[in-house]
Formats: sequence, C-alpha cells, structure tokens
Amino acid sequence: MISLVATDLDGTLLGSDGTIPPANVAALREAHAAGVAIVVATGRPTRWLACLEPIADLHPHVIASNGAVLYDLAADRVLAAAAFDQASVAELSASVKGALPHVRFGLERGDLFGTEPDSPSDHAFFPGVLQLPLAELISHISPVVKLLAYSRDLDCDALAGQIARVVADRAVVTTSLVHDHFGMAELSVPGVTKAQALAALCADLGVAASDVVAFGDMPNDADMLGWAGHGYVMGGGHPSLLDRFPRAGSADAGGVGSVLRRLLADA
Repeated sequence: MISLVATDLDGTLLGSDGTIPPANVAALREAHAAGVAIVVATGRPTRWLACLEPIADLHPHVIASNGAVLYDLAADRVLAAAAFDQASVAELSASVKGALPHVRFGLERGDLFGTEPDSPSDHAFFPGVLQLPLAELISHISPVVKLLAYSRDLDCDALAGQIARVVADRAVVTTSLVHDHFGMAELSVPGVTKAQALAALCADLGVAASDVVAFGDMPNDADMLGWAGHGYVMGGGHPSLLDRFPRAGSADAGGVGSVLRRLLADA
C-alpha cells in the first residue's frame, strides 16, 4: 500500500536538463489519480521551484530548503519555516571561520540569497543575488532558513564533516551535491531535516511511514529514505547511499516513475 510519494528534485525527479522527464510526470499523474499524495522534498529554496509547473495541478506538498520550509505552491505562500536569527548566524559563521578561515558563506531566506564577494559559489552569478561582506549579509538577510558554507580547498563531504565537528549540536550539517570546483555544506536549525519535515507532514495527513515511498540521491536525503517504508536511491547517487537503499535507475531515464509504477501495480 502506497499512500504518499516523496521525492527530491535535483538528480532525482529532475533530469540533467533541470526538467521533469515525461515518464516521471506520467507516473506522478497516475499516482495522484489513485489517491496517492505527492510531496516534493528539496534542498532548493522556494524561488527555484518553476520546474514544478508540469505537476503544479497535482497540488504537491512542498518541503523546501532541506526541511526548513513548508510551502504552498499554488498560493505562493510559506506555511511554516524554521530559521536562524541574526545572532545565531553570526555565532555559527564566526565559529566556522575560526576553525576554517578560508570558508565563505551564503545566506538563504527563500526569496532572497546572498554570498560573500569572494565566494566560489556559482550561485553568485544568478540575478538578484546580493554580494556583500558577511556582516552586511547578516544584517540584510534575515531570517535565514539555510546557511551555506563554501570551500575551494575541501570537497563537499570533507567540508561538511569538519563543519559538523565545529558546530556540534548548534546546527544540522549536510551536503546535497558533488562538485569538481568547490565544496559546499548546508547548515539548518537543529532538528531540521527533510525526514523530520516529512514525518510531521505525514502525521498531519494521517499517513504511516510504512505507506510512504521516497526517492533521493544525496546525503541530505539519507534520513528521509531511511524513515520511509520504501526508500530508493538514484543510480547516480552519493556513494554513502548506494549500499544502503535499493536503486531506482537514473534520473534522466525516469527512474522515479519506473519504481512508482511498479509499486502501484503491486498494490
């Protein structure tokens, strides 16, 4: 019995061109017609959700910014958010810079993002992104639903590991990509993960974990895949997930849709 499908976006529901493959759109429509609730659980901020237009009429529940934001796509409205205040951002960034002076930060509000001017982040080239010294970023962007740390010296896994040791229980630290040019780690409010947000949403909807199928590809999906009764990692997923969960094939080939159709047929 599948009552709800939860899927990550990049590298999972979306193909390499940033759109939802037709096979995935068709499978989600089939699931919706069968009464299955659709949840998108992404590290993306709310301003980066235009890719959901092909399934917007299915009224998916949206968990954004790694679980920090519950968003109403149709109404373009944030329903709930767990965010750092200015003092917390200042404290966390100072602690990390004290241990890793080369790290640069990005601050995400959901509708607004900014980076330090010398950040290696390619997000800095997007329209509307602020580039300011850290102290000015902290005063301009608040509250912060996700604090991003960048390094030219460490890869994503190494950076996330070192930052996690520095911040301890003051933040949840994860990563959502593998990048050749820089490392990126993502910090959320303590206790905030995709899994936590999905569990809370399912409780509100009266859906048991055993009736949930979830798809993802990166460490920020790990807890969600473990919580769901049926967790699948994409074939191109992070090495830390590939031995833990069954594989769903590739994102470009519509791996989400293939598994979903099989589960619906078996129900």
